[in-house]
Amino acid sequence: MHHLEAQFVYFFSFIPVSPGAFLPWLITMVIATVLYFGTKHLSIVPTPIQNVLEFFVESIDSFLMGILGDNKHNRELVPIFTTMFVYILSANMLGVIPGFKSPTGIFSNCLGMALITFFMTHYLGLKHHGIGYLKHFWGEPWWLGPLMFPIHVIGEFARPMSLSFRLFGNIFGEDVVVIVLTVAIFPLVIPIPMQCLMLFTSLIQALVFTVLSCIYIKGAMASEEH
Repeated sequence: MHHLEAQFVYFFSFIPVSPGAFLPWLITMVIATVLYFGTKHLSIVPTPIQNVLEFFVESIDSFLMGILGDNKHNRELVPIFTTMFVYILSANMLGVIPGFKSPTGIFSNCLGMALITFFMTHYLGLKHHGIGYLKHFWGEPWWLGPLMFPIHVIGEFARPMSLSFRLFGNIFGEDVVVIVLTVAIFPLVIPIPMQCLMLFTSLIQALVFTVLSCIYIKGAMASEEH
């Protein structure tokens, strides 16, 4: 079976859609479907799927609050970071299935998610601190501002690039290894040990991206204090 990294084209309403654009929507629809039917009939005595969803929500809420700090403003961010984590994890793990490519193995998808973090960071910084948020770009002492300002600006733009390349490089590398093992070396035997490793690294990369996004946004919201 050819890998989706090949020039496959999907036709939706007679419009050609590349795998890089189609797969993220596919993942979104699958996640939305699972959540819809999993929460459609909530009960005091939970069903198995409700048990699983409640355990996941409680675990990720506790994890994120441990990073952000438990307060009203930070709790409002939990749904955003939870969505980010679930989406990236699902996208990473899609490459484990023979014949599919991880959407996060496409740089433009990684960059798009990193830019969401970038704009949200500075939006929340300005929202919480007003124009005074820009003071931390100038730095201390004030007379070093002309030197520190461009350094801080470059550092801010380096963050989304770092997030993008870290996620893209790791997942793309895994996809390439799976292609080589399944097509060139073991065409009739699925390299199960490598796929188990991919499941683990998919989780790690989703956690790294989410945790770094939390740290960046927490720093912007607390910049006035520092």
